[in-house]
Amino acid sequence: MKNLIKKLLHESLLQEDLLGGNLYGYHVTAKKNLEAIKQNGLSVGHRAMQGAGLYAFYSYDHAMRYARKGEITDPIIIKFYVTSPNRFLYLNMDIAKEVLGSEYHLMTQIENYFYGGFDEFYQEVLKANPSISREAVIQKIQDIETDNTEMKQRTLLFSLIPSNLNDRLNIVWNGNYGLEFRINNPRYVKVVGYDVPDFHGQSGESHEFDFTDNIPSDSKYDILRDFLAQNPRLDSFDKAYRHAEDMYMNARNNRDFDYYQKLSDLLDTLK
Repeated sequence: MKNLIKKLLHESLLQEDLLGGNLYGYHVTAKKNLEAIKQNGLSVGHRAMQGAGLYAFYSYDHAMRYARKGEITDPIIIKFYVTSPNRFLYLNMDIAKEVLGSEYHLMTQIENYFYGGFDEFYQEVLKANPSISREAVIQKIQDIETDNTEMKQRTLLFSLIPSNLNDRLNIVWNGNYGLEFRINNPRYVKVVGYDVPDFHGQSGESHEFDFTDNIPSDSKYDILRDFLAQNPRLDSFDKAYRHAEDMYMNARNNRDFDYYQKLSDLLDTLK
């Protein structure tokens, strides 16, 4: 019952996130990678049969099941949200409707995703299928939307387009492990926290990331850490930078000038 309640809570939160215009995903990785993720964000990997990308789950429950399989030593589940949902192709039509509303149709998505619209997409298709007609491509796209199975979605990625284009796409689709993200550009996502799964007799943990986690460990940033600790209302680098700039402009002695100038310079490297 406890696990069922947890699952329902996560799913209801996800629906609220979608209704609020935010789209969340869950990436399973080893805990040893946590500090690198805090410092640099998520990065692109590779699956031999599915191409390059940052792989993640749309469903927290699927991420938890994968973490419990034992394929990753000391697993954690990284939670992120998509900052640019319009820079994705949603091959699963149910999700497309949830995220894009009336713009969910696959032809419409392709028109909006590629800067040259469908014409650009068709030119890419010709590189893999030189003899295919424009009408045949349109029909295949309509078939994928109508018969929205995993196999049909794979047709677009692995038969219709060249592999180098496949590797460049940001997609939400029915992959090998259920509904998945495959993200080419990690700049379109922002990490917000992580969970340590509750299994092998151990209790689970949930952690939210703080923006100060991105401050490098170099001692030259100690002055910035102290400044932020003394000003808890400054909850982002942008706010802290603007505050330091204001204080610099209103400084009345050389010591304050130097102090706020140094803070501004450090914050400028992080914001």
